[in-house]
Amino acid sequence: MEPVNSLMRKLKMSCSETSPLISERMDHRLPLSKKIRVTIHLAMCEVCRYYEKQLKILRGLAQNLGGEESAYLGEARLSAQAREKIQKNLDSAK
Repeated sequence: MEPVNSLMRKLKMSCSETSPLISERMDHRLPLSKKIRVTIHLAMCEVCRYYEKQLKILRGLAQNLGGEESAYLGEARLSAQAREKIQKNLDSAK
């Protein structure tokens, strides 16, 4: 029974150890040992599962941020005439 308890102690992680790894695994592959430890912790910890869910929502929102505005950027470009006028004013200010 002692080897099993020893293994469980090695695999056990606190929330403060797990939370940065939850974020990191969204961007990078974790080494297998960390991946297993995070998976075990998440299976037992409702708070960290909720934290992971919040991070996924925030990540999705951040990735879509500005998506609608970028569609209008093409319409907001200066005309060739306006760019030429600005360039002439900059050249004359030198």
